[in-house]
Amino acid sequence: MSTDLNSYKDFQEKPLGSTLVDKLTYEIESNLNNDQFGVDSLAQAVGMSRSSLHRKLKRHLGVSTSQFIREYRLKRAMEILRSEEITASESAYRVGFSSPTYFNTCFHKFYGITPGEVKSKSSNEIENLIHGQGTTIAKSNTKKRLLWALILLPVFVLAIFYLFGPEAKENQESKKTAITIDGKSIAVLPLKNWTGSTDLEYISDGMTDAVISRLTKINAIDKVVPFTSVLPYKRSEMSIKEIAKELGVANLLQGNLQISGNQIKINLQLVHGRSNVHLWSEEYTREWKSDEIFKMQTEVVEAVAKNMKATILENEMAAIQKIPTKNKQAYSYYLQGDFQRNKASELSYSNAISFYEKAIALDSSFVQPYLDMANIYNLGGGVWGSYNEQIAWGEAKKLLEKVLEIEPENQQAEEELHTGEFFYNWNFNLVEGYYQNILENSIYDKSPVISLDYAIKTGRPKEALKASEYFILNDPSNVFFPFFRAEAQFFLGSSQEAMETLYNLDPLYSDNWFYLRESAKLYYYLGEYEKSEIQLERILSQFPDYPPILMWLNLVYAQMDDSQNEVNKHLEELFTKYNEVSSGSPAWFIALYYCTLNDYERTFEWLNKSYERHEVEMTWLREEPLLAPLRNDPRYVDLYEKVGFSSIGLPIKS
Repeated sequence: MSTDLNSYKDFQEKPLGSTLVDKLTYEIESNLNNDQFGVDSLAQAVGMSRSSLHRKLKRHLGVSTSQFIREYRLKRAMEILRSEEITASESAYRVGFSSPTYFNTCFHKFYGITPGEVKSKSSNEIENLIHGQGTTIAKSNTKKRLLWALILLPVFVLAIFYLFGPEAKENQESKKTAITIDGKSIAVLPLKNWTGSTDLEYISDGMTDAVISRLTKINAIDKVVPFTSVLPYKRSEMSIKEIAKELGVANLLQGNLQISGNQIKINLQLVHGRSNVHLWSEEYTREWKSDEIFKMQTEVVEAVAKNMKATILENEMAAIQKIPTKNKQAYSYYLQGDFQRNKASELSYSNAISFYEKAIALDSSFVQPYLDMANIYNLGGGVWGSYNEQIAWGEAKKLLEKVLEIEPENQQAEEELHTGEFFYNWNFNLVEGYYQNILENSIYDKSPVISLDYAIKTGRPKEALKASEYFILNDPSNVFFPFFRAEAQFFLGSSQEAMETLYNLDPLYSDNWFYLRESAKLYYYLGEYEKSEIQLERILSQFPDYPPILMWLNLVYAQMDDSQNEVNKHLEELFTKYNEVSSGSPAWFIALYYCTLNDYERTFEWLNKSYERHEVEMTWLREEPLLAPLRNDPRYVDLYEKVGFSSIGLPIKS
C-alpha cells in the first residue's frame, strides 16, 4: 500500500492524531541522511516500544513503522530530485539509503519510474505519479513502443531471411560448433518420468541425481548445478533460455526415462541455454541391473563432457566409473529413500530412514545411505524439532563414523561431523580448527554450513558474506546461500541491503520451508513485521510441521496485537514442548519471548534451562540481537563461558 505524506496528516480526528505523526516526521527529517536511523531509533525517539508504535501505525494508517520511514524518505527524495541538480546516488545518501541499488528499487516500486527519470518528466506527469496516476506516462510509453516497432521491423525481416534463407543451414552448423565450447557449465534438469507410473518417480529423480553427482567429479567443467537446485524446475513452464539464465549456466541436459519389463531407457538432449540450439542427443537402453545402470550413467557423463569439450582425467574417470553398490535392490531402496528425503517433512524423513536402513541391510558397504540418513538426523534434531537432540546426534555420529571407516577421505562425512560437533556438542576448539582450514585452503564449496552459519554465530559476518557470494556464483538457484548473504548483511549493519536481498528472494521461494522459516525470523529482526507475518502464514498454510520457532513467532505477534488468549495459547504450546523434552529449542524461544517483554529474570531462568538441555539454539548466544541488553549481566557472562565461546578467544559482543 502506497501512502502519501499528506494522507498521514488527514488522521487528525483519529486516536493516533496529528501530534504523533508530526513527531515521527520531525524525527525522521532530523535524521534524514542517517542510514542507521530505523525502527528502533524512531520508537525510542518518541518514547514508545517498537511493538506499540507498529500497532498504532498499522491500526490507523495501515502501514508498518519501517514502511512509514521508507515512504517519507522516498517522498523527500522526489522533492530533492525535482528541485536540485543532483544524481540518483547522491539523493539516495541524502535521504538515508546506504545502497543506491536498493533506493532505485524502492523508488521505482513506489512511483513507477526510476530516480534518473524524474528530470525527464513534466510537472504534470510527476504530480500524476505522486497522486497515484500514470496515464500520461503510459500513453507516452505506448508511443515509444510503436516507434521502436517501426524501427525494428526491417531488422526483423533481415533476421527472418538470415534464419530461413539459403545460408541458414551453414550458419546454424557453424554456430553449433562454436557454441559447444561456450562456457563449461551445465544444469541437468529432472528427467521426465514416462514410465506411466507415478510410483516410479524415484527412479527418474535418482537417475538425474546420479548423473549430476558424476559430472561434479570433472574439474574441467566449471559448474554443475546440484540436484536440490534443479528439482524446483521439475514441472516448470519456463523456457530453456529462462532456466539457463536463472541457474547461471551455458548448457542444459534434459530428457525422459521409460521402463518396459526389465529394460530401462533414457532419451537425452544437450541444449545451449542462451541460444536454444540443440547440441547433442542420444538414447540409452540397459537392463534394470545395478551394474548396467551405473555403466549407463558413466556413458552419459562421458558423452556430455565430450560435447562440452571438457577433458576427463584418469583419476576422475575412476571416480565416475565407481560402482556404489552391486546390489540392485539396495540401490532401489536408496533411490526411494532419497526421493522421500527431498520432500523435507517429518513424515518423509521417517520414510526415508526406513528405506536407507533397508539399503544398508542388503549392502553394509554402501556409503550414501549412511550419509543421507546422518543428514536427516542432524537436521531433524535441530530447529526442525523432529527428534530428540542428543539421540539424533548420537545416531548421526555413529553413521558418519561408519562412513569414515569405509572411506576415510569422505569429505561429506567430515563436514557433517563438524556441523554436529558445533550444534550438539558446542565443541568450539575442534570446529574452529576446521573453519580455519577452510579459510586457509579456500574449500568453501566443501563446507557451506561451517563457512556460513558458524561464521555468523561466532561474529564473522564479513567472512560469511564473502563465502555466500562464492557459493552464489557457483549455484545461484540454491536458496541456502543468498539467504545467508541477507543474514550476513544484517549482522554487518546493512539492514537495507538485507531487505533488498530478501525482497528479491521472496517471489522465488514462496514454497520453500527453509526460506520461509528463516526469512520470517530475519524480517522480524529487521522490523518488517508485516513481511514476517506473511512468511509465517505461508509456512502454516503449506506445511504440517510446527516446531518451536513457529510457536515463538506466533507468540510475539499475538503479544503485539494485545491478544491475551492467543498469547496464552502459544506460550502453552512452548511449555508443552519443553515438558515433552522436545527438540527445536523450546526453552530458548521462551527465553526470547520474555526478553521482548524486558522480563530479564524469566529470560535468564529459561536461558539456563536451555543450557541445561544443551539446546541447539544456544549456539546463537553470542549474536542473538534480542539478548543485546543482557550482555553485561554477570549471568550472561557465566553462560557465555560455559557454552564455550571464550575457549577460542571470542570476547563478548560489545
